[in-house]
Amino acid sequence: MDTTKQSEPQEMLQMVRSIGSALRQLRKERKLSLDELADRTGVSKLTLGKIERGESNPSLCVIWRMTDGLGVPLSSLFAEESGVLVSRSGEGIQLTDGPWKIEPMFAESANGTVEIYRAYLDPHSEYSSEYHPTGLTETATVLSGSVRVIVCDKPYELKAFDAVRFRGDHKHSYNNDTDEVAVLQISLERQP
Repeated sequence: MDTTKQSEPQEMLQMVRSIGSALRQLRKERKLSLDELADRTGVSKLTLGKIERGESNPSLCVIWRMTDGLGVPLSSLFAEESGVLVSRSGEGIQLTDGPWKIEPMFAESANGTVEIYRAYLDPHSEYSSEYHPTGLTETATVLSGSVRVIVCDKPYELKAFDAVRFRGDHKHSYNNDTDEVAVLQISLERQP
């Protein structure tokens, strides 16, 4: 995963360290050893240790596995102070996986069960989700452009302001066949 923030590599290094620190804190709060977390997530103890020490930049798939194993939203690794928060496009954390880029809009929700992201899909590209936890509902709303969302091999054509909701653990992909970047809002809701 490329974790970028439209600026310095030093800030990216700080973000990798912040993810590691948050992971360590969450693991310790749950009184889990690295071995136990590795068993829960399918991510090796060695990899988890490197992430916790800020020595490894985890892929989006690995982050999903870690947060699922800990039973927390992905955005909990990017938590900030509570209060009034404003999410400005292009100014926050950006997680990149090939042609797909997401920005967590808010690091935590009021009840910890909903995560909201701004997503960008490059022109003439496709993004297939590798992993989502069981019991997650995904809602995608097109903010600009158009996309074809394929869920369990069935396509759904969406234009600006159209939305689709489906089980996030079902096989799905986003396709942008246009010459423009497609912008979406993605909401992920965990069952309590």
